[in-house]
Amino acid sequence: MLPTLRPTSNALSLLTVMTTCTSTPNSPLASDFGTINLNAEKVVEKLQPNKPAYLSQEDINQTAPSSGLRLQDLPTEIQESVLDYLFGARVSTTSSSAASSPVLRGWSNVLRHPRRKQLSNLALVSMTWRQLIQERLYRHIKVKGTRSSLDECEEWFTLHPHLNSYVRHIEIWVPVWEKKLLQPSSQPPAHINPNHVQAHIITTTVVNATTTSFEQTNNVSLTFQLASQNATLEEILMTVKHLFPQACILTLEGGHCKKPPMVQHFRTQGILPQAFPVMPTIRTLVLKGAWNIMRESPHFHTIAASFPNIREWHCTYAKPKTDAYTTIARVLHYIPNTLTHLNLTMESAHCKEASSPKMWRNIYPGIHICSDLGIIAPQLEALAYTGRICAGFFKQACLAAVHQRSAPKLKSLDLVVKNCCRPKSVVNDGTGITNWAFICSFEALVTAGVWSLDKLPDLNHLRIRFIDLDSAGSLMNPYFHLKHNRCTGLWNEEILSLLPKVRPGSQYTDLNDGLGAAGLDKDGHLLEASSPRRRPLAIKVGSYAAIADSPQL
Repeated sequence: MLPTLRPTSNALSLLTVMTTCTSTPNSPLASDFGTINLNAEKVVEKLQPNKPAYLSQEDINQTAPSSGLRLQDLPTEIQESVLDYLFGARVSTTSSSAASSPVLRGWSNVLRHPRRKQLSNLALVSMTWRQLIQERLYRHIKVKGTRSSLDECEEWFTLHPHLNSYVRHIEIWVPVWEKKLLQPSSQPPAHINPNHVQAHIITTTVVNATTTSFEQTNNVSLTFQLASQNATLEEILMTVKHLFPQACILTLEGGHCKKPPMVQHFRTQGILPQAFPVMPTIRTLVLKGAWNIMRESPHFHTIAASFPNIREWHCTYAKPKTDAYTTIARVLHYIPNTLTHLNLTMESAHCKEASSPKMWRNIYPGIHICSDLGIIAPQLEALAYTGRICAGFFKQACLAAVHQRSAPKLKSLDLVVKNCCRPKSVVNDGTGITNWAFICSFEALVTAGVWSLDKLPDLNHLRIRFIDLDSAGSLMNPYFHLKHNRCTGLWNEEILSLLPKVRPGSQYTDLNDGLGAAGLDKDGHLLEASSPRRRPLAIKVGSYAAIADSPQL
C-alpha cells in the first residue's frame, strides 16, 4: 500500500474563497505567545500572487462549489480532522505517557507546533477555524522568568481572556545571565589610533566567577552578569495559577553554568514556614536544570506540596553532582502516592569515564541511590533513569514487590547506565566497551533485570543501555531490550536459562556473537573497519573479550 501523501502548500489556496475574521491588534508579545496573524491581504497575496489582494463577492461565488456547501458548514470534528491532516494529530495531555508509548514521553516540543506562522494564517478561513487554530497555538507557551516578562504575559492574557483556557503546557525559563550596555568612555584606548578606530577592532573576553565581559576597543562594552531581574518561584507559580486554570503541564527551567545561583523561592525570608500556592490542575511537572531549583530535601517538600494531584515528574540535572544524588536519594522516600511516572536524569553527558570521580567515592556506599530507587519502583507504572546504577536496584525492587500490600504496577523501565556502582577497592572502575570490569558489571545488571521479571509480572518493556557517543564503535555499546517477550542485545548462558522460567514465551530475536571480527590495533585503538555497520540484534558477553584492554575470563 502506498503511503498517504500530505498536501503541498498549493492545496492551501482554498483559503482564498473562505470568509475572513476580524483582525486583532498587533502586540509586542506576538512572537512569544503565538499571536494569530490575521492580515487577510498578505495571506491572499501570498497564496495567489497573480490575483488582486481583495476578493470580491463575485469571485468567491464563482470559486465556491455549485452545491453551495462551504467548509465551515461541515461538522467541527471533520474540520479538526482537516487540520490534523495538514499539521499532524494533536497529542492528548490527559492520557498517561505509558498508555500510548512504552517509554516516558518528553514534553519539550510535543505540544508546541513547529509551523506556527503557517498555522496562524489558517485562522483567516472562518470563525470556527480561528478558534481551532488558537487552541493549537496556545496549547504550549514559553515565558521568560523575569518580573517584566511575567507582567507582559499577564497584560496580554488579561486583554484576551478567551485564550487562557487554551493553555495546557506553560513553560517558564529563568535566565542565568543578563547583559548590560555600558556607557562608552570619553577617550579611546591608548594603544588605538583615534583616527583609525573603526579600522582596528579587537574583541577581548574577561571571565571571572561572577561576570563575563566582552569589550571592544571602539569604546563599546557589553557586560554579562548574573541575572538580577528574575522573578521568584512563588511569583511564577502565582502567575500560572491566576492566568491558566486549565494548564496541566508545568515546566520550570533553572538553567546551568559554573557555580550557578539558585532560583529564589520567596521574595522575603520569614521566620515561619512559607508555602507556594496550591495548583491542583497540574499533573505533570518538569524540572530542567533542577540544581538551580531544588538543592535540598526541604526544597522538594515545599515544591511537592503545591501539586497534590501530580502523576508525572521529570527531573533533569545538567551536570553530575554528588549533592544532587544525595538529595534525590533522600526525597525518593517521600514521593507522593499519586505519582505513577518518574523520569530522573542525574547526568546528561553520554561519554565514557576513565575512572569514577573522587567525589563519587566519597559518598558511596553511604548514599546508594540504587536501593532507594528500587524501593519505589514497584509502585510506579513507568520509570526512566539516567545515571549510576547497579544490580542492587533490581534486588531491592524484588524485595519491595514481595512486601508491599498491592500488586506491582511497573510496566515500563528504561535505564541509561552512566556507570555501575563498585566498591572503593576496585581500581579499574571506568566505563567503555574496552573495559572488561565494566562489561562484567553491566552483565550482572542485565542478569538481575531478567531475574526480576518473575517478581514484576506487568513489566513488558525493559531497556538497559550504555551510551558512549565518543566511541569509534558506538554501535557496539552494550544494551538489553525486552519488548512484548522479544529480546535483543546482551546475552549469556545464564540469561538464556532464566528467560523461560521467569517469562514463559519470551525469546531472543537472534542469537550470535554480535561483534564479529571487531578487534584492536597494535596501539590498543578500536579498528573502525572491523566495527559492525548496524547495531547487532544479539551480543554475547564473551565477544567483548576480543576488544577488552585486559580481559579476565
